[in-house]
Amino acid sequence: MILTGKNIDKFVATILYLALLCFVLWGGARLINRSLESKFYKDYLMKWDIAVMTYSLTKATWPQFTGGNHVDYMDSLISAMAGRSVTPPASNTTRPYIYQIKKIGASEETIFLLCFSDRIILYGISEKTFSRIDTYIDGKTGRDSGKVTGNPSKDGRTYIALWHM
Repeated sequence: MILTGKNIDKFVATILYLALLCFVLWGGARLINRSLESKFYKDYLMKWDIAVMTYSLTKATWPQFTGGNHVDYMDSLISAMAGRSVTPPASNTTRPYIYQIKKIGASEETIFLLCFSDRIILYGISEKTFSRIDTYIDGKTGRDSGKVTGNPSKDGRTYIALWHM
């Protein structure tokens, strides 16, 4: 192939269009991921907050948490809530206290909620999702201050978030 002005123009135009396409795809993926985090907060976490407050207002007794019975505790809490006509929000999994976020270009997040009368603990949340939730609730990101605090979990990839009510 002979390098002529016309061939160089075609090559440069192709490179520019590919760069523009990559930029649009990257931006679209970020928008979708952000909307998934927003949906998790607004359509799931806020409804859990309301369900926990409503259940607390009924003066019902909370199930016994021993520190190692996370799933049994949450199953008991769901049953106790149903007995008081408090409905927990629907999840995108079979259990109402487990939620999955399937982001584009990132690993899937499986988040486990542990609810108490004065706090909600989130296990398995990514750093980006933690920052987004912290910003929604506290107005700024900060792992050590505000209503939402968090620490890296033992796996080193996810966070454990503590939301004080």
